Amino acid sequence: MTPSKNFTQDIGIKTPVICGPMYPGSNPELVAAVSEAGGLGVVQPVTMTYVYGHDFREGLQLIKRNTSKPFGVNFTLIKANKTYEKRMQEWLEISIEEGVKFFLTSLGNPTWVVKQAHEKGIKVYHDVPNRKFALKVVDTGVDGLICVNNRAGGQTGIISPEKMFDQLHDLNLPLVCAGGVGDEKDFRKALEMGYAAVQMGTRFLATKECQTPNDYKEAIVNSEEKDIVWTNKIAGVNSSVILTPDIEKLGLKAGPITSKLLKGRRTKKWVRNYYMLRSMFRFKKVANKPGYGQYWQAGKGVGGIKKIEPAGDIVRRLNTVYNTFLQ
Repeated sequence: MTPSKNFTQDIGIKTPVICGPMYPGSNPELVAAVSEAGGLGVVQPVTMTYVYGHDFREGLQLIKRNTSKPFGVNFTLIKANKTYEKRMQEWLEISIEEGVKFFLTSLGNPTWVVKQAHEKGIKVYHDVPNRKFALKVVDTGVDGLICVNNRAGGQTGIISPEKMFDQLHDLNLPLVCAGGVGDEKDFRKALEMGYAAVQMGTRFLATKECQTPNDYKEAIVNSEEKDIVWTNKIAGVNSSVILTPDIEKLGLKAGPITSKLLKGRRTKKWVRNYYMLRSMFRFKKVANKPGYGQYWQAGKGVGGIKKIEPAGDIVRRLNTVYNTFLQ
């Protein structure tokens, strides 16, 4: 049995594609549309509650009213403050109560999530950028790895999809290719490499269900791979964005003092938290006021994205490719 077949059966979906959790792009309607079409939509809790203003439980229930199929929830395990950590625990408990069967964790140590999830039969996949981090995560008991490569949008990885697969395939866990998948050709290529599934973010931003501004969606459609650049001035680590006048003005690299602080064991957390809070404020404005600022995260798969269309159409095309791949 192929890795992708194992993945779809294990998660209970039709097509091995995850709509990755995005800030600010993961509104409940998009999550539901991807899952309903046979993929796996994933909720980003801060986006759900802060950007779109849903009570977390009510947001999950909204998704469930739009689809009876599986969807997931993302937990970003940064230790920002006690309030955030308490909120994550509340989100996890609500997710379990609402019947969510897939958790995607990122940053931090997922041990406590894995423990509570496995008690309820919930699968946990964790973001990793390379083998060093993957080996640490494997010991926590996660069920699979989201392999964030150097073609991903937002907080990007550092190595190619090919090299990452070579580094991790011996760990005997399902590997999900995250980054650079913009169309059916990219999707099939990832499956042929041996990945169990793909995670797509940028492609699902340019959909009718996604509630990001139209100028953001149009920028994705009109961009090519050469228009994607890295900046560490959004999150304190490299983020992949579309090069716009606002990004040029912001700059691609932190100044000398900030760069030094980002290298410090303790100070880097302070700087990253500051960048995170600043980005949260900026992207909330973007999500609610089109044209406020052109800080648009996107991956290198933009070249394969030619139009804004329903999320379900994308998933169904991928399913056609998948069925052909299995033959």
